[in-house]
Amino acid sequence: MKKKLNLSLLIGMLVFLNFQEIRAQRIVGAPDFVNESGGVMSAVCSQPISLFSVVANMSPGPALPATNEFILELSDDTGNFGSPLELARVTGSNDVDFVDSEIRFDGVQIPEDTNGDNYRIRITSSETTIVSALSSSIPIYYYRNDLSLRINNTENVILCNVVNFVRTVSIGITDIDDDSVVNPDQFTYEWFKGGFPFGTLIAGETGSSIDITQNDLDGSGEAIYYAQINLGACNSQFPSSRTNNFTIQLIDPADVRILEEPSVNFCPQDIGKTLNSSVTDFRNTYQWLKDDVEIEGAIDSDYQLPDNDFGGVYTLEVTYSEDCSITTSPVTVVNNGSSITTPLLENMILLPQETITLEVTTDAPVSPSISSFQWFRNTSPLTGILALTDPTISIDINNPDTYRVQIVADDACSSVLTSATDIYSPIAIGIEIGLSDDFTCEDSNVVLEIKDMFGFTQNGSGAPPQISLTENQISFFNFEWYKDGQATGITTTTLDIETSQENSNYTLMANLITGEFTDIVSNELTLTTIPSNIEIVASSLTIPNNESVTLTVPVNANYTYEWFRVVNDTNELIAGASGNTIEVTEEGVYFVRISSSICSFDTPTINIGNVPGISEIIPNIVTPNSDGINDSWLLPSSLFNQQDVEITIYNSRGQIDFTSANYQNNWPEENSKSSGQEPFYYYIITKNNSVVRKGSITVMR
Repeated sequence: MKKKLNLSLLIGMLVFLNFQEIRAQRIVGAPDFVNESGGVMSAVCSQPISLFSVVANMSPGPALPATNEFILELSDDTGNFGSPLELARVTGSNDVDFVDSEIRFDGVQIPEDTNGDNYRIRITSSETTIVSALSSSIPIYYYRNDLSLRINNTENVILCNVVNFVRTVSIGITDIDDDSVVNPDQFTYEWFKGGFPFGTLIAGETGSSIDITQNDLDGSGEAIYYAQINLGACNSQFPSSRTNNFTIQLIDPADVRILEEPSVNFCPQDIGKTLNSSVTDFRNTYQWLKDDVEIEGAIDSDYQLPDNDFGGVYTLEVTYSEDCSITTSPVTVVNNGSSITTPLLENMILLPQETITLEVTTDAPVSPSISSFQWFRNTSPLTGILALTDPTISIDINNPDTYRVQIVADDACSSVLTSATDIYSPIAIGIEIGLSDDFTCEDSNVVLEIKDMFGFTQNGSGAPPQISLTENQISFFNFEWYKDGQATGITTTTLDIETSQENSNYTLMANLITGEFTDIVSNELTLTTIPSNIEIVASSLTIPNNESVTLTVPVNANYTYEWFRVVNDTNELIAGASGNTIEVTEEGVYFVRISSSICSFDTPTINIGNVPGISEIIPNIVTPNSDGINDSWLLPSSLFNQQDVEITIYNSRGQIDFTSANYQNNWPEENSKSSGQEPFYYYIITKNNSVVRKGSITVMR
């Protein structure tokens, strides 16, 4: 009986071992990423919403444990599975099979930090020792696809007046969903010379910036670049990983000139009296100058000369970019005829019961020449044709209308010169008062004055809405100053005030002496000065972790506030910060610009730092005994060898023992006036002229 049992046990064990051997022989082939139609993918290009499928074949065999799971694993970017990353798990395909079965993973997500050409995947089994064959190397790239990449903020660079240059241009990245800034240095790049899509890869350039020199330009003085985040075979799948085409150009100043150089002659009545630029690119800005004075409104690539007084020396300033502005060689324009050298004002106000004298001057030949002139109202003559006997001619008028003078000059051009003006009756009078132009916040007195006085015109008259009065017309009014709504009895056109009388409201009332316009009230001006001793008060000079610091200045309803952060010596306005307090979460140098109706004042800066860690501890004991330990007062790296940090050390009597910027951690060993012989010292540390730390030092020997 015992032999029979042993035989049965032996047979069972053989069957079990044979079963395990057969089961162990089930083989899983190399897995593949597949597309919707089942085709094998040559590259996996993933974005946040992407889901993928992976399949592999398993050979026939007996059932695997019901609890078995197949695990899809991802190698590192070199194809190594030393620390594989699990991508997905599935149950199934555990039943006995007599034909090949499929292991399938759906909804597979790619980790965000996956970027490379040499990844592999494999499948392992949770309950057995089955490990699939390794996939071939496959490019796998994850890209968030919501970024905007810009070289030089999409602004091309145009240079001129340089012999050699090195220009560094950088990539900036923003999140297109919230316009937040993304650190560009978290990616590697490919740079191409030549515009997309025909650029040539620049070997070795993988950073977020590139240096361009004059030698990189082509024969026309231009080079085009673009860059893309290095996503290998997936770059074409993610257009947003590519920057704009960026152009850098070197302009030859000799190519910029006025075509009519060096001189040109015209008669006043010539048609097409025009100066023209050799360059006409609409992307440039243009400014014409006559006798070195900018001509208002002359901002096109050509300039139509006026009919009067156009003789002179002209230049053109062509601005390509902030780095390139070229002024042409001068062109002399000769007027072969004559000019009206002082024309009529274009628009004028006629006050009630007023007579205005219209007057022009001319350089046309006077008698005994046969030059003549004639005045017109609209198209009707006001005078006959009169001989020009004086360079100045005038006429008195007392009705609103359009007036014109025409001069026929006895010169080589038989010049026909005209000047015209429109005269309007006002429907109301306005006054604007303000401060004298030379006032500053530090002045103890301020002068209020009339900045403008004007007549309002009838809607639909074709006139400007308001036209300034002349100084002579202002004298037709009586004035009185008001303070806080009360008459002051002061009737001059200016008012002297001590600035200590702050927060008072001033207006000026006017009355036309003929009585038609009365009780004309100016704008109200609130006289609010700003003390020069205002300083920012901080809730802390350091920013606690994940918290903020409150910066405060005194509040005044008559002040406006603009807060700035100083970054690389540039004052950057903090958007939305318009009150007397601000919460800051970044270390840096801050100040506030306080403005009233009469002046502005920038407070002293304040330096806000991060909470010092262990390395930021400032020692308060020094043992200068030459044992190499604690011999000098050692400051942390944020304060050591810093140009904007100044160290001042005082002895116990308040006398300066040492002061310096760029402190080299060498006090008192090398530069103490007292050789560090006193037991106690005090220090003040300032950064950008703001105190950041104070304390004491004990010297032990």
